[in-house]
Amino acid sequence: MTDKWGRRLFTTGAVVLVLLGLVHSLSLFEKPVPANDTERQLLDLMSNYKFNLMGSMRSAEDFDRGFSILFVVAMLGLGVLDLVLARERTGLLKRVAQINTIWLAAMTAVSLRYFFIAPTSFLVTALLIFALAWLKLPASAG
Repeated sequence: MTDKWGRRLFTTGAVVLVLLGLVHSLSLFEKPVPANDTERQLLDLMSNYKFNLMGSMRSAEDFDRGFSILFVVAMLGLGVLDLVLARERTGLLKRVAQINTIWLAAMTAVSLRYFFIAPTSFLVTALLIFALAWLKLPASAG
C-alpha cells in the first residue's frame, strides 16, 4: 500500500530544499554594505587580504562565497534529485527520506552553532518534513 501522505511530505520536502537553494542564491547578488568604519575595514580585509593555501592565494571572502555557492548547489541538487525520485517505489522513498533526515539533522546542528535564524528555520522545516515522510512511508510497496 502506498501512503499518499508520505509521498506528499517527501515531495514537499524536495520543494522546500529547492526553495532554500533559490532563496540562498539571492545572497550571491548582494554586496555587504558596511555600517561604520570598523565594518568597512573588516570587509576590506576579508576581500583584499589573501593568504597562501597550497600555492593558491585566497581571501576570507573567497571562502565565504565558495561555501555559499556550494550550499546553493547542494540544496538545489538534492531537492531536484528528490523530485526526480518522488514517483519511485515507497521502499526507496523511505530510505531516501531517512538519509535526507540524517543529513538535514547534521546541517541543522551546524546551522544552530554558526548561522542565524533564516537558514536554520528553513533547515529545520525541511528536516521535520522529511522526518514525517520517513515515518509515514511504509517500508515496502507490498
